[in-house]
Amino acid sequence: MIIKKLLGDTVKEERLRRDLTQIKLAENALVSLRTVSDIETYKGNPQLETLIPLVKYLNISLDALIFGEEPQMDSTMRQIMEELDQCTEEEKHLALSTLQGLLSGIRDNKQ
Repeated sequence: MIIKKLLGDTVKEERLRRDLTQIKLAENALVSLRTVSDIETYKGNPQLETLIPLVKYLNISLDALIFGEEPQMDSTMRQIMEELDQCTEEEKHLALSTLQGLLSGIRDNKQ
């Protein structure tokens, strides 16, 4: 029951942080509304095939849920992740390439 509660609380917290309804989360993560509802009310026992798209969409660590490890993310990383969550895959790849170029330039200037 502890894992169900942790999963339900984490999914609900992340959904609310993103200002999503259960319906919108279900649509975006390609899972059923009942799945989202059951998880958030601790009734769900989702199959891995259902859980993976949901936690992937919400950027939730399965390790953190199973082993109780909180990923360390400062406010800057959280902002970056929020921005990337709104991007298409193509935009994410472009952003990564741009970031890598910027960091390379910064490192070169420090030397």
